[in-house]
Parts: sequence; C-alpha cells; structure tokens
Amino acid sequence: VTAFELITQGLAFFITLATLWAARPLKMTNELKFLLGGLLGFALAVPAGIMQADVGLNRILHNTQWIVGPHVHVAILVGLTMTLYAAIYLLLPILTNGAKLYSQKLANLHFWFHLLGGIGMGAFMGMAGLKGMLRRTLYFNGEYELYMILALVCGGLLLIGFLLFFFNIVMTLGVEGVIGVFKPVKNKNKDLVPAE
Repeated sequence: VTAFELITQGLAFFITLATLWAARPLKMTNELKFLLGGLLGFALAVPAGIMQADVGLNRILHNTQWIVGPHVHVAILVGLTMTLYAAIYLLLPILTNGAKLYSQKLANLHFWFHLLGGIGMGAFMGMAGLKGMLRRTLYFNGEYELYMILALVCGGLLLIGFLLFFFNIVMTLGVEGVIGVFKPVKNKNKDLVPAE
C-alpha cells in the first residue's frame, strides 16, 4: 500500500506544478516560497517512507533513527509546517484588513532557517539511523554523538526560524493584536439563530 503513495504524491506534485506553470509569470511571494518548500519536504519524505516499506530495507531500518528523521521529521517539519506557514502568510493580510508584514527580510530568514533546519535535522538523524542508531535508546559511548549534535544545531535553526516568524507577526499586528486573537469576543447579538 505504501508504494502506491508515490502515485498520489506524483499526481499532487504534477497538478500543483502544472497549475503554477499555467499561472506564469509568478511572483516569488512568501506564500509561494513556503508552498514550494513544503512540496520539497514531501518530495523528500515520501520516497523515504516508500524505501522503508521494502521488506529487505525494513529489516535494516526498522526502529532506527531513519524512521524518525528523513520520513517523519521531514514530512512534518518541512512538508506540513511550511505548507501551514504558506497559508498563514496568505491569510494574514486577509484576516487583518490588509496589514502589511513588518519585515520581508525576517520572512526570508524564516524561510531559509526553517527549510535548512528541517531538512538538515532529518538528514543527520537518517545518517545516524543508517549507521544503526536505534530510537528510544541511550548511547553513552559517543558513537552517534556527531550526528545528534548536528541534528541539534539544525533543530536550533528551526527554533530561530520560528522565533523570527513570531517576532515578525507580533511586530505586524502589535502585542494587542496578537493577544486579541486569543481573547473571546462578546456577542452583542442576543438572538443566536439567524432570522429567516
């Protein structure tokens, strides 16, 4: 069943890229950058999952950091999260009556830190898995230390990218605006059922 994931993923890529091709000339907006980054994340994660569906490779890779790194972390941290960031950047001016983003430079840094951090973290965890590092296992001899330190550095890039994003949103909306998102609004309309 997992092998057929490649067909659905391939169709999704084709449809998305064909739609973008038909919409030329494109402007490289934040939404488009993050959407393409998300597509790249899924393009890396899906083949990793298909590889581990092979019985022979599954005997080697099962329960190693490979499962956690290239497949799960890249799919969620790069594929899904960057797609969600694309939606946030798209909806921000719509939901805030046209608020302009505080800094495009911060948005660019957010993109690169998140993309490189997510792919790097998955890659280094995958390398440790290929060397035999099991998940949920403590290692005291330092055998996989380098891979985990590099994955930690890439995780730090992810954190910095998120903090840049959060700072950019706070500066765009103001502190009151960000807090207002989470405050319930009193409904002044006593009749909750619309009149016909």
